[in-house]
Amino acid sequence: MTQLDSITWSIQVFWLFVIFSIIYFLLYRLYGPLIFYNQNLQSKKIQKHYNLIVFYDYLNVSQKFKRFFIIGNSL
Repeated sequence: MTQLDSITWSIQVFWLFVIFSIIYFLLYRLYGPLIFYNQNLQSKKIQKHYNLIVFYDYLNVSQKFKRFFIIGNSL
């Protein structure tokens, strides 16, 4: 079997590293910015929704607090 031959083994390992490095750097250069852009966009959306939920919760609590004092003062 040629894959177990000690003469060709080092050449195969060399080409494995060369081809893997080329594919890795091509994917990193082509798809890396797109992936990082999508991650940033997603984190901004999550932060925006979280801020809206917290603000909405704050409004509900403040309105209920005001209603409680209106009812409490009327008694």
